[in-house]
Amino acid sequence: MLNVFMKKYLLLLSLVLLTIISTKTATAQDGFFSNARTLEKGTFAIGLQPVILTSQGDMLFMGRASYGLSHGLTGHLKIGQQDDQTYIGAHFENNLASEPRSVFSVALLGGIYSYDDIGLKAGLNISKNFHPLSLYAGFNYQPLFASNRTINAFLVPVGLDLHVKRGTLDLVVEGDIPVNDEAEYLEAITFGARIYLN
Repeated sequence: MLNVFMKKYLLLLSLVLLTIISTKTATAQDGFFSNARTLEKGTFAIGLQPVILTSQGDMLFMGRASYGLSHGLTGHLKIGQQDDQTYIGAHFENNLASEPRSVFSVALLGGIYSYDDIGLKAGLNISKNFHPLSLYAGFNYQPLFASNRTINAFLVPVGLDLHVKRGTLDLVVEGDIPVNDEAEYLEAITFGARIYLN
């Protein structure tokens, strides 16, 4: 049975997805901003994430919320602001393998976002924990359905997740490296903090 918080989270996720689908809100991305370990069921975290878009010479400030929906499945909501434009996105992260039962933690990501146009996000995140630090890298595909064409961006996010206070605060830094020419506009350096609220 769903608790009250879970119902509110699902309602908020539905509203965000409807907003994304029904509105037209430049080009930006949010990377992975975490290692491949999904949140435990019922765990809630918020994140503050400045994104430096290096090839655009601009900056996007993003707020994030994550919730452990079930064992191995985390939902993420993101909202960002750059100049007078708003980024809205949501994705799910599904755990495929996790430490210590596996040598690495591995997760699949999939979601949708809006920032001028509608885009999708699909990725594979692989991480290794070396307490108090996690290193992660992966592959991120972000097709953007622009009004006149589809931009197929392939990126390699590489980052580290420093667990400052176990279960309470993580500091994150990440570089998003474009693999193809169409992804160059998404080249970014991102950093910030993830705060666990329970």
